[in-house]
Order: sequence, then C-alpha cells, then structure tokens
Amino acid sequence: MKQLVVEEGLDTPEIFEGPIPSPGPGEVVVRNHYSVISSGTEKASIQASGNSTISKIQTKGNIQKGIDLFKREGLSALLDAAFSRSTAPLQLGYSSAGEIIETGKNVSNFHVGDRVASNGPHAEYVVVSENLCTRLPDKVTYKEGAFTVMGSIALHGMRLSDTGIGNSVVILGLGVIGQLAAKIAEAQGSNVVGIDPDDSKHEHVSKGYRTLEEALSSGDINEDGVDSVIITAGTKSNDPIETATRLCRKKGKIVVVGDVSLNLSRNDFYYKELELIVSMSYGPGRYDYQYEKLGNDYPIQYVRWTENRNFQSFLGLIENGKITVTDLISNEVSLDDVSEVYGDLMNSDTFLTSVISYENLSTPSIEFVSSEDIPEIKTEKIKVGVIGAGNFASSTMLPILKSLSRDVLINGIVSRKGITAVTTAKEYKIDNVFEDPKELIESSEIDAVFIFSSHDSHSDLAKHAIDNGKPVYVEKPLSITHEGLDQVEESIFNAEDPKLYLGFNRRKAKSTELLMQHFKNRSEPLSISYRFNVPALPSDHWTKIHEVGGGRIVGEAVHAIDLVSYITGSLPQSISSTSVINKETNKANEDQVALTIIFGDGSTANISYFSEGSSLLPKEKIEVHGNGRSFIIEDFIKMRILDDKSDKAKLVKSGKGHQELVESFIEYLRGMSANEFTWKEIKIVNKAAIIAKENMNSGKFHSIF
Repeated sequence: MKQLVVEEGLDTPEIFEGPIPSPGPGEVVVRNHYSVISSGTEKASIQASGNSTISKIQTKGNIQKGIDLFKREGLSALLDAAFSRSTAPLQLGYSSAGEIIETGKNVSNFHVGDRVASNGPHAEYVVVSENLCTRLPDKVTYKEGAFTVMGSIALHGMRLSDTGIGNSVVILGLGVIGQLAAKIAEAQGSNVVGIDPDDSKHEHVSKGYRTLEEALSSGDINEDGVDSVIITAGTKSNDPIETATRLCRKKGKIVVVGDVSLNLSRNDFYYKELELIVSMSYGPGRYDYQYEKLGNDYPIQYVRWTENRNFQSFLGLIENGKITVTDLISNEVSLDDVSEVYGDLMNSDTFLTSVISYENLSTPSIEFVSSEDIPEIKTEKIKVGVIGAGNFASSTMLPILKSLSRDVLINGIVSRKGITAVTTAKEYKIDNVFEDPKELIESSEIDAVFIFSSHDSHSDLAKHAIDNGKPVYVEKPLSITHEGLDQVEESIFNAEDPKLYLGFNRRKAKSTELLMQHFKNRSEPLSISYRFNVPALPSDHWTKIHEVGGGRIVGEAVHAIDLVSYITGSLPQSISSTSVINKETNKANEDQVALTIIFGDGSTANISYFSEGSSLLPKEKIEVHGNGRSFIIEDFIKMRILDDKSDKAKLVKSGKGHQELVESFIEYLRGMSANEFTWKEIKIVNKAAIIAKENMNSGKFHSIF
C-alpha cells in the first residue's frame, strides 16, 4: 500500500510503500477513500522532522538523562540510546474516511463493509481502534466524513467554551480548525467574529476581520467584551493570548485549541477573573490507553462527550444540513500527485486545506516473493523470520542476528503497523516484508522464528510456530496469562520435535558465568537479593497495561525470577508479593514491588523492583550469599567476589548476554548444543510472575505448583 510520510531529517513528504497493516484485538482495517490535510499541524510536524537529531536531544532534560546514563553504563550505552539504529518515518495526517475491510478479535461494533470516519493517517489502508472510528450516516459522503476528526477538535473546543444561543465568541485563527469552530458556533446560534491575518480566510465566517482594531471598531464586539475566545491559531508568538484577554468580558473564557505561546500576564487574568482552558484534541479519551487502544468506554452518565461521541455529533451536524465542509476544500488531489500541494503548504501562509483522494489508486496485492537478487542458498544458513520491528528489535536484536551472517540469513520481517517493518527491512537489507505474522511463520522460506512483538501476542505466535514445526525464539514473557501458557504447553506436547527458547538473556552474561563458577561446589542453600532500579513509566505506557504488556512484574521483573532460578538450579516453589498502594487510585503500584521466593533446594530470593531511586544507582544489583562466600554484580559489568580470605573486584564488558543467548539458540538448531531451557522451568518461571501479579498484597505465600 501507499502512505505519505516524512523521513527524519528531511522536510519533504514522500510516498512510502509497504504492506497492508493487520488489525490487533479491538482494531479494524479501513481502506481510505479520502483524508484531509491539516495545514497548521502538518506544516509544524514537517518542520520539526527536518530538525537534526542533535538539536532534538539537546534539551536540558535529555542532556541530564544522557549524563546519568553515561555515568551508569558508559559511552556505548549513551550512543545506543541517542542514535537508534532504525527510526520509522513520521506518518502525516489524522482525519480520514473509508470502508472497513477487516476486523480484529473482540470487535463487536463494526462489520466488514461499514463506511466509517477515523483518525487514520494519509494512507490507502489504516488500522484504528473501535473507539477511534465511527459509522458515516447514509447522507454523509466519504469526502465530508473525512473532516470528522478535525471537526471534533473544533467541537470539543466549543464545548469547553460553554458557548450557546445568543453568546458572543471570537475565533482567533481561521485555518481549517478555526473555520470549523466558526461554523459550529454559528450553527448553535452564537454570534461569531473571526480574526486572522489572511483576508482570504474570512469569506466563510459571517463576521470576519483581518485585525483586532477592525474587529473592535466594527461594533460587533461591544465594550464589555465577548463571552469566550477560542484560539485555533498556531504560532510561537504570544499575540493570540494577549488579544484574547483584551477581547474577553469579565469572567469570560479563553479556550486554547491551537499550539500557541502561553506567557501569561497575571494582571490580565486577575482583574477580569478570566478562565483559561487548554483543549486536549478530540475530547475525553484522548491519550487514554484504556480508551483508545483497549476500547474501554466511559459511561455516558458520567462522561457525556467522549472522542467517539464528538465524532458522531459532528457528523450529525453535516447530516442535518447544519454545517457544510466542502466549501473549505481548496482542491482535491490523488495521493500520487500530492507533492505539489505540500509545496504550496510549506511556502504559503494562505493555504487552507486540500483533500487527498484514494479512489483511483490501484489496490495492491502484496505476497511473499523470493527476491531474484538472492542466489539459491546452498550453504547451511538458517533463514530466520523476525516478528516485531520496535526499538528493542531494531537496536539490539537485529544487529546481533546481522553479526551472525555466516550462519544466519534474515529472510523476512513483519510488524503489525507495517511501516516500521519496511524501514527496518531497508536498513538491514531484509528482502521480504510480510503482511501477517502467521504468513511469515508458515512460509517455506523461513526456518526459524524470532518474536519481538507486544507481550500479549507472544503465546499465540509461539504456539503457531510450534504447530508449524518451526523453532522459535520468544522475547520474555512467553505469556501474560495462564491460558496462554496452557495453549503453548498443549502444542509442545503434540509436536514431534518442539524447539523453544526464551529471551532470558541474563543467564548467559559473562558475570553470571563467573558467579556460577564461584558457587559450583556449594553444599548449602543460597540467599539472594536482586534489586531493580528502573526508570518510571507513565501509567498508560503499554507495558503497564495488563491486557497488552502484562504489567511490570510479568513484563520485566520476570527476568529476575528466571535468573535467581537459574543461579539456584532449582524451581520456585512458592512466591509472595507486596507493593505500595497508590493513594490517588487506591490500587497496587507495580513500580514499587517486593517479591520473596522459596526454592525447592531451600534457597530464598528477595527481589526489589522500584522506580523511585536515583538514576545514578545501578539499574540491577544482585547479591548472592552461601557457604561463606558472596558474589555481587552491578549491571552485569562490575563484580565483587568475596570469601573468608579475599575481596576482589572485576569488570566485564560483554553486556547482559543477548549476543550469547542468540548464539546458543543457533548452535542448538545446528545440533551443536542442548537446549538452554526445559519446558518445565519456562512454565514455572512465567507462572510465578503471573501469580505474583494476581496476588499482590495478599500477605501470603502462594504455591506455584
């Protein structure tokens, strides 16, 4: 399919060709018919994309983070963080309309063939969640429906202003959002005045004035001021907010919809008791992972106007003839011919809007085809397929696979969104990009599968690989649910020769190897302390959403559970978990967790996982004690080795074992070594993490068997 993007460091949009995206749970795939160019937003995005990487990271906050990372993990880690090996291009556009061609799991509100408006980008095909699309009324065309998201931004700003029949409102900035806000205000019976430096933009507003002075002298704004001012302009200047304070009556409202400077004068607000509200895009639900990604709606009795309900309301205005949008269209252009439009956008301040049509584009048929450039492989290279093209895959795992080119050929890649797979394939010279993960698994051109996708997909994809007789390397965790583990177990027991590896890399680190040698001849149980000092993540980060990432215990602390099990050479028998209770949400805080594990050989482990510590602390610190000996590891780099006679320090630079674990997997596939893992330990370690999450703060030890 074709999509409009901007490569980082460039300021010219280009057509990007990639696979049609696949829907995840609660998502639909839409074949776009029209999308609308938002002049202000897209111009700013393109200009920002053209900034150098250096300029983007040279902020006070990022510089300090870099210094802390350098102190903690050295120059190599700093360079890896600052210059990711693969950067997906910026996707342009956010307001479109089309037809649903595919639905994902758990989609109940839509069917294939439904006409919908969505927040999809400028692309032939887009994937969106249920809550971010809505059906088009029969009377509303695709072209009109493509304005829905932009209209909802304007509508939400109007709702925040409390403007109604007979109220006076000023719209500052008459770009497409400002024009829509003016139309909505007029439709509801408000007295509307529009102000914009460009005269041509006033023709759609009943009362529009080029300057503030003209607006004031016209008599349409009385000496008391207006009830509300809605700022839809986009500028670094402080003029819009200063103008708004002059125009508002006492106790009036100022609603900021556009991206403007907010250097506020206290006196301007104090003497009029003005109310300032910064609008958050389409309405309640925006940037809420639970709402936008997981489809959890807000009850209408508590939140009347959500993103989706604003979509519906705006479409109702078009359907009932209350507003028109087609008069805002400067021109219509095919996606193939869009470059000229963006040239006008970047070089003119008078550009209003254009629509992009996809109606005459050919429908692509993307199938796996072996590249003619690759000769028939007569060596014993293992042809691997990679599922997932996120930062971890592109910056850590793919370079490792590339370094093993004597034994490994990366022969295919797939990502759910598609665009990251194409950019990553280009960077790593991977000739084949698949549309669907299961298509990659089933391909005769793939010998083994590496899974680096979101945690909720791991068990299903691993099961499919095993069912198809493919060796599979899965990044942790294998599953975020008991049901997922059971399904993989069934496939393993039914398979003729299942080959499964987990991304528990820390057991292959050089420091771990030295630790195991230190306690090789122990005769007593071990006492282990494992401390994770992790960066804080926002509450809506995908790893903290249990349905997607499994939460931080299952998603990351499971590394510690595996490593302490490996060190003891014994399986966890029981586990307890305790956390701090968040006072605001009254829920367990997985950023502050303490786990205690009892092992079959009598060893114990205490795992402390928190995000409140200093960034200068080691991210991971492990202490192992037994038989009068101690071994301390910091970030798998620094080691301290103690017994009754000596206290030695040692440094290693081989990392956390990612390279070594992948090499071990390849050797296993070649029959040169045994499997690093047994199914029993994979299952029990994963199960222990799930039980710890499920029984937080119970005050009890819970049996794992």
